[in-house]
Amino acid sequence: MDSFINAFLSIFCIEQPEGHMGAAFKSPTDILWLIGIVLIFVVFMVGSVCIILGWSRRMEIMTGKDVAQSIQNLTCTQKFILAASSPTIGNHYKCVIDIWDTHTSDTEVEKVKKLFEWGWGEFSYENAKNMADDCLNRGYNIKFKEYCSADAQPSEAALKYTDFERQLLEEMKQKYPKQGMLAWDLVRVLSIVGGAYMGGVMEYEEAVKIALKACRLLQENFSSWDDMVGSYNLGYQFWRGKKKTDRLRYYKKLKRTWIYKISWNTVLKEDELGIL
Repeated sequence: MDSFINAFLSIFCIEQPEGHMGAAFKSPTDILWLIGIVLIFVVFMVGSVCIILGWSRRMEIMTGKDVAQSIQNLTCTQKFILAASSPTIGNHYKCVIDIWDTHTSDTEVEKVKKLFEWGWGEFSYENAKNMADDCLNRGYNIKFKEYCSADAQPSEAALKYTDFERQLLEEMKQKYPKQGMLAWDLVRVLSIVGGAYMGGVMEYEEAVKIALKACRLLQENFSSWDDMVGSYNLGYQFWRGKKKTDRLRYYKKLKRTWIYKISWNTVLKEDELGIL
């Protein structure tokens, strides 16, 4: 027992006095305390392994190492919608083009509902439709437009936004003077209708048609995948209120895979949406 205790303690760099091997853990309470630490450590390790395996599985599908025949048979329009949605997929948001068969898994559907409620509130058709419409017509980009229109009154802008937000808004003015963070709103549309479809509150036909509209707007306002993701990432950081690079890194990984083999200038067709 003493050798086990000392071996475990050495993992956490806790030294025992010479000649007192395990002396500090002779009482029943101390032994229970040690057992508790061991259990916490085991739970942590098991949880970490599960997360890593889950991410590995997800990346295998995304990178083509486990591409089912149904995925290979996606139309060009479906592939474009999937690619446009992909910056958010790393955070478990769903695309209406369901390459993971999410809608057939009760566990996954429950996760979709919880994530939707966290991001957009009540999980219902009405709320999903309203949120998608808002992102298409106003969204976060309205803040960029308001900021630009307040140039003549900089004091008002100084009071309304934090230093970090103003920094991002100024960067948008330089890089995306017409679009601002429009890509952030349009990609969010894809996440909203994807979640609504996966969770069963919106039919595939309606969800994928809204996704098609968002993708056409992306093509009209941006010149490439990089151009789109640049605007998206500025909007993401504005939403989070702090510097974030996780989704940009995820995009760069996916850019080397089959996901982004689809051309930005793909002609998007309604008859390629897979509507029966």
